Amino acid sequence: MTILQLIRTHPRYLSYGFLHFFFSSVGQTFFISLFVVSVTARMGWEEGTFAALYSGATLAAAFTLPSIGTQVDRLRIRYVSTTVAVLLILACIAIASTANVYVFIVALFFVRLGGQGVMTLIGSTVTGRYFTQGRGKALSAAILGISLAEVTIPSLAVYVMSQYGYGPVWMGMAALLLVVFIPAVWLLIPRYDNFQRGDTVAEEQAKADPAAAGLTSWTRGEVLRDRRFQLLIPVFIFLPFVFTGLVFNQSVIAELRGYTAELMAIGLSTYGASRVVFLLGAGGISDRYGPANLLPLAYGPLLLGLVCLLFIKGSASVLIFFALGGMTAGTESVLMPALWAERYGPRFLGSIKSTVRLLVVLASAAAPIVFSYGFRLGLETWLSILVIYGVLCLVLLWFERRVL
Repeated sequence: MTILQLIRTHPRYLSYGFLHFFFSSVGQTFFISLFVVSVTARMGWEEGTFAALYSGATLAAAFTLPSIGTQVDRLRIRYVSTTVAVLLILACIAIASTANVYVFIVALFFVRLGGQGVMTLIGSTVTGRYFTQGRGKALSAAILGISLAEVTIPSLAVYVMSQYGYGPVWMGMAALLLVVFIPAVWLLIPRYDNFQRGDTVAEEQAKADPAAAGLTSWTRGEVLRDRRFQLLIPVFIFLPFVFTGLVFNQSVIAELRGYTAELMAIGLSTYGASRVVFLLGAGGISDRYGPANLLPLAYGPLLLGLVCLLFIKGSASVLIFFALGGMTAGTESVLMPALWAERYGPRFLGSIKSTVRLLVVLASAAAPIVFSYGFRLGLETWLSILVIYGVLCLVLLWFERRVL
């Protein structure tokens, strides 16, 4: 079954996941970063204050997310979605109108927690746990929501901000959540639909496939004690650690190598295009060969990109690195959610994925600091260390496949 056939067969469920990924944009870095200069000027802050508050809010949200992941498993999902949307609406209104630093900090925390955190958690969890046949393609279709948001929202936001200021942009996002997202949540999923809860999904799957009735859904504690999961931790934080660190310090790399800011921007666009292409293709390949079998192939391109960045000093290395990094990002975004659902079952998937998200955020938050010290060793030396890290990830994947 192709992605289009899957969409025609399950339009409500896939639309539900798609909408959560799309509206997660309100808390994503690519959206919030548009307002750094304007907010800093309005609040009268020094340069760097917004970045510090943003990092603090991100870390606080990450540590809060695991407790919410449990509710994603336990409660009817449209109630969780509605609650998150209401909090996001209030936070957007606060950011649009407040001049009080404490109100702004609280609002920033909620847009990071609700948007970048809970919205993506719900979208990937409900899609991954419900679809057993065509899970990879279903995840690909849902995750396209964030790609569409990356293409459309920034340009619209910049235009509105240039004409009316940043306040109307945030008020507009609040209005969209109110008039589009919340009604859609209630129209797409009936009240007693088994799709809504982890336990009812598990029961439905057991009835449909008697062979699956004896399969156990793992709790978060059991997953954390699983040797296979422990071996995968350095692997699934590899991409966010490396990409966040390099992008955050792209001006340093450009200065050391003589690259232009325009070249780095083109590189980021190349990354985005490559990620979308491989996101679309990864679902079908995952369904055919299994996510666990494909993980070594998924991380190979990023490792190769680091090797190119290390040994090729010319501007071509930037485009090659970002293109290969996009291949890994697009493929991993499907394989990892599919792997958690396939390996650990549907019942506690929200709590498991929220813990994974916490580890990823911690790696991303640490990256700018670690890279700043790493560059003191010299660019080539630090890139060599990252290449060694990538090789270690492939070795860990080899060992992980052999752990029962």
